[in-house]
Amino acid sequence: MALVAGLQQARNAETAQVPSAPVAARSADTSTRPSLADRCSNAPLLTLEGEPVRLDLTAGAWLARLRGNVAFGPISTNKVDVNDTYGLDSMEGAFQGDLSILWRNWTVRLTGSEFSTDATQAATSAGAFGTTAFAVGNSLRSSFDFYSWGLDVQSWLWRPLSKQEFPWEAPVAGEDLGGDLQFVAIVGGRGFGVNQQMQNLTAGTSSTYSETFGTVIVGGGVDVQVDLRGRVDFLDRIEFSATGTWGPAWPGDGGSETEIRAALTAWFCGNAGVFFGYRYTNLELTQGGYAFSGNIAGLLLGGSLRY
Repeated sequence: MALVAGLQQARNAETAQVPSAPVAARSADTSTRPSLADRCSNAPLLTLEGEPVRLDLTAGAWLARLRGNVAFGPISTNKVDVNDTYGLDSMEGAFQGDLSILWRNWTVRLTGSEFSTDATQAATSAGAFGTTAFAVGNSLRSSFDFYSWGLDVQSWLWRPLSKQEFPWEAPVAGEDLGGDLQFVAIVGGRGFGVNQQMQNLTAGTSSTYSETFGTVIVGGGVDVQVDLRGRVDFLDRIEFSATGTWGPAWPGDGGSETEIRAALTAWFCGNAGVFFGYRYTNLELTQGGYAFSGNIAGLLLGGSLRY
């Protein structure tokens, strides 16, 4: 609420500093200064019920690490640390991409990512992965692959700084906000795959676990935008967004997938920007003798294009 109050005060102060202008002049000004919700200089993809439909493409690198504990029977059901036992602790560059359609208060987003890591090291203790046993000193080659895809539907539910405070209220034509604050609800579906392999190079044996999971997700978030026109020559606006989602994972027994994302985007114009952020994906999986509890997390770097 302190954030809402601060942005509202800044907006009021800006309004107070601008001399009163004739009604006709003010109307002309708002018609040439599109709101933060639609700042693009190009024509929209199409217009639906008088409102522009925009296409957003976001792509970048996910600089992530794997952390967690895993067990894969039947020889051993004791969980071991994937970093200590298998050496899967390096930072890896992965792909993260989103394709979104924006209309009014709605955003429909297709999302996809992949992550892979592998390592070779001598076993520091005896154990087993699947049907492959290993002794102290055995040379182990291990890998872990994660890929995900999904469809999310998002809607802002409350914009305390706008005259259109709730989505069921009529939009205000030409509203020119110095800052915008949106509270967002999210529902959707997600699929993801996990593939983990361990080879005992000394004994010449190997085991692999591979499964694809599905989940229905729910969540929410916040989006904050600050207008920089007239303040910073090379920036149009900055935008900070943070979202969190959770869903049960199946097949399996009581598994789940949790994702948290946060990003700061600097828009150089209405159509193009660069972002810096963080993504945390937590997996709790128990299926077919395989049990994993851990996360894949790291920095996000990339760019956004809006049409």
